Amino acid sequence: MTSPAAFPDHGDKEAVRRWMSLRRRSSEGRATPGTPDEFSIAQRERLLQAVGLQTVSSPRRLDVALTGPTTIDHTVRIAVLGQFLANLQDSVSAVAQALTGRPTIYSSIPRAVQDSTSLSASAVFPSSFGVTLYGPQAEAEEDGLFPMPAEDPGVALDDAVEKVLDIVNFSESVGFSDDLLTEELVPLGQRAMKHLGLLTTGLVEAELGLRLTWRGRNGLTRSGEWSPDGVRRVLYLCQQSQFGEPEAITLVGWLVSANVMRGTADIRTDSGEVVRAKTDEEVTPRLREYFDNRVEADAEVTTVSSVGGHVRKNYAILALRNID
Repeated sequence: MTSPAAFPDHGDKEAVRRWMSLRRRSSEGRATPGTPDEFSIAQRERLLQAVGLQTVSSPRRLDVALTGPTTIDHTVRIAVLGQFLANLQDSVSAVAQALTGRPTIYSSIPRAVQDSTSLSASAVFPSSFGVTLYGPQAEAEEDGLFPMPAEDPGVALDDAVEKVLDIVNFSESVGFSDDLLTEELVPLGQRAMKHLGLLTTGLVEAELGLRLTWRGRNGLTRSGEWSPDGVRRVLYLCQQSQFGEPEAITLVGWLVSANVMRGTADIRTDSGEVVRAKTDEEVTPRLREYFDNRVEADAEVTTVSSVGGHVRKNYAILALRNID
């Protein structure tokens, strides 16, 4: 085992940054605590592991580094940073709402989704320009030495950030058509694509790229590098996708699949077509009542025209009834 490097001359800023970067990760490959709260949680986890008890959940952590020629001095304009952080928060919340319920255009995002996907800035770190963001932490019961963790509030945030990273990775797939990327974007609906469009517009106008590292559920880490070309690719698809007005329809068939966690249902119609639809928040908790039954659904269908003349239909179930 190598001995830790001595602290460099404090006057050599680059050497200090390199030393901090090397110290940022522990020998187990986990991120080193960056705040007193994070240190306390890490210490508690080690203690619980030592006595064979289940550890409490670590805070969700998103390291975001803005990259590009305008950050060469490790600075970024306040107007650019403020707009970027606001657009990032709006994009994550809108994607989470689209993944957990019926994508909407005008109504407000449910308070529970907003709370569970809220990000808080904690610190900056050496990079082109980097900031650490934390998700909400479950409040544990503080009775005794080993508090019991409350229900994890961050699942929606996990899903939303992972979806954003999927979009980043697909946009960087050189040589592939836009079809796969479109399949990631269009089902999210008009609101989520609007916010992703605003996020990418700000990055394009400021000539910035993005580097993301997400530490989410169970401490698993994912990373993504968003180049200016990848950012422009997403922006183009967001701008060129045209959403029609929702139309009311009735679906009749068998409910062959349902996912309460994702808020989706598959109905096999009498013609043999399988329609996958998002479900309204009032319908989702009751999906088990209709599974494998013949049903009638009040639904909305939105036609989306995207790049290359591709047409996709987004379905949303507003009400569901069993048919004898």
